[in-house]
Amino acid sequence: MATPRVFISSTCYDLKHIRENLKYFVKTLGYDPVLSEEGDVYYSPSSHTHDACLKEVSTCQIFVLIIGGKFGGSFKETDSSITNNEYRKAVKCDIPIFALVELAVYSDHHLYQTNQKENPNFFNKITYPSCDNIQIFNFIDEVRKQTENNALFPFTDFNDIECYLKKQWAGMMYDFLDQRSDESKSKITNKLLDDLSLATRKSEELIKVLLKSTTKDTADEEIQKVSTKIEAQNFIREVRSKFGVKKLHNADLEKLLREDLPESYDEFLLSMGDFFTDTHEDENGDEVLVLWGPENRGIAIGHYEGSDFIKKPEPELEKTYEALKKVDPKTKENIISELIEF
Repeated sequence: MATPRVFISSTCYDLKHIRENLKYFVKTLGYDPVLSEEGDVYYSPSSHTHDACLKEVSTCQIFVLIIGGKFGGSFKETDSSITNNEYRKAVKCDIPIFALVELAVYSDHHLYQTNQKENPNFFNKITYPSCDNIQIFNFIDEVRKQTENNALFPFTDFNDIECYLKKQWAGMMYDFLDQRSDESKSKITNKLLDDLSLATRKSEELIKVLLKSTTKDTADEEIQKVSTKIEAQNFIREVRSKFGVKKLHNADLEKLLREDLPESYDEFLLSMGDFFTDTHEDENGDEVLVLWGPENRGIAIGHYEGSDFIKKPEPELEKTYEALKKVDPKTKENIISELIEF
């Protein structure tokens, strides 16, 4: 089972105990902590160790940034630190970032900002007890000035960090579950809108037919044709919905139109070249036949009882496919083309 990887970014030596506690905290949650000093970063012989750290950041799902009073090692002899660049890589990869700063550093940052405004000639010459380099204050500003994911929490000890991350990660889980609920509601809304669109199209076609019809018998016949056409067009929507189809690559339209359509929808889809079947055992030990689409989404279409195959009903697919078989050749070509060419 895949577990979230949590990259812990900070200077190592001054925050050694914080990093050690964070490692065990992350493990107790069932996540996988990634720390450079623990050998969690792969240092390729063909690249710089600093680049290896940045590459490892991109493989993680959560990024924890701890800002202390030490600037740390420079990144490949530049003016920024390794931690600075790890953070920028996380921003670039759009990884959720949880940033914390030592309270003493946070207080000195406020003092630095005040002096920057009131004493612009010598603010950068003042000694700030909690920091060994005023570039740390510039880094704090960089984090805070992000347009999103810019929260920065001050802490005094690891207990503050633990409490903060527990609350934040619980909130992240709640957001994920709430978003899933919204997506489910959105799918229902989209289906209702699709149904409404189909009903509108059907009404428009029927109005055109009725305006042109001169007898009741002719009108009834044309109305039935319109209903069949709309039902056949709905086959496309059913296939997309159940199989997540985006594009078919192997279907031969000319061959499909030269021959009569197969008896069942599954035979038709298999004839297009992008679908396939396989079998597996379910929890009851029955051998189930699954029809798979090109996006690795599938549906169970039946199961075997001894040598007998018991087909599973798929009312919407069956009904709309029956309509597809009945429409005139030109309509059939247009509908199948829509399934093949997006």
